[in-house]
Amino acid sequence: MKINYSKIILVIISSLFVMDASAQSQGDSGALYTKGEKINSPNFTGSVWVNRITGPQNGVNCTVGCVSFEPGARTNWHSHPGGQILIVIEGTGYYQEEGKPRRIIRKGDVITCSPNVVHWHGASADTSMTHIAIGPDAAKGPAVWLKKVTDEEYAGPTAQNAMSGRASLNARQRSIVSIAAFTAKGDLQNLNGALNNGLNAGLTINEIKEILVQLYAYCGFPRSLNAINTFISALNERKAKGINDPIGVQPSPVNSDPNKYETGKNNLAKLIGHPENGPKTGYAEFVPVIDTFLKEHLFADIFSRGVLSYQERELTTISALVSLGGVESQLQGHMTIGQNIGITEVQLKEMLSILEISIGKKEADAGREVLSKVIGAKKQGS
Repeated sequence: MKINYSKIILVIISSLFVMDASAQSQGDSGALYTKGEKINSPNFTGSVWVNRITGPQNGVNCTVGCVSFEPGARTNWHSHPGGQILIVIEGTGYYQEEGKPRRIIRKGDVITCSPNVVHWHGASADTSMTHIAIGPDAAKGPAVWLKKVTDEEYAGPTAQNAMSGRASLNARQRSIVSIAAFTAKGDLQNLNGALNNGLNAGLTINEIKEILVQLYAYCGFPRSLNAINTFISALNERKAKGINDPIGVQPSPVNSDPNKYETGKNNLAKLIGHPENGPKTGYAEFVPVIDTFLKEHLFADIFSRGVLSYQERELTTISALVSLGGVESQLQGHMTIGQNIGITEVQLKEMLSILEISIGKKEADAGREVLSKVIGAKKQGS
């Protein structure tokens, strides 16, 4: 049977108008779709919502639905006798066909899956994802559901590297990377998921507070305060579900030492691996007070608070700088610091892979260029 794609497109467009009107009637202005109903099925892992837009009775022998995946949620391996078309309309996720590498899919991507090809799809670990799912030639029958996607299959090469003994980021560190990235970008929806993932991975409430406090120095008070308010909401939701997260150790008091500038200089020396010597240059010479603020506040007040290790604080900073973009000079400095205090090249590369999924390929590739310079400089100096 020949598929009439022009009619299918008309069905999709008209369905989207209906969905938009429905969303606005429910007070969700600006939404293109409603999530529909949460499904409880062994064919899915995690939280998934389905809005069944139209069935094969529409006259063009196709099904159209809107499927929303929470972070980490995915389908089982499965196939469609009539094939499937996916149109990603929100977020970032994964798509993989049997025997082929896992692909990253983003808003605007269109995936065409041929009939009877075994595959799976879902959200990334840190971001939600919504796609329109079109089932052409629906008369050939429903989906054929197969085994679950294992955690190793879902995680892809990163998990395989960890299993082979390479020094990869642990779950806590990966959560720090995601929390910092979404805070820097102001993506509060995905930040909420990253905060929950971080708590589930073992980060304490005070550790996450410290991440968000430190970030104001790199991405400003507005981003930091919005993230803190998002964290408050996430904790309230978890308490309502009966989840009591550990508070963790308390931070040290703010440094009131009159020699705070020297404290900051000493902390910075530990990070860069040597004391600062010689006259001030560049920004420190041109605007001396900014150097004072950096030493007394950032490297004394904030870095002396404890709770997070220096490695964790640098993971926070590097992730934020990559996500912000356009700050390559500062990023190069902090990647160098990261390596000085024990963050490995493998871990930095893994961080950039996480950010490619969470934030975007453009930002991750810019970070890779900077990392190449850092690695090159290290080889020349050794």
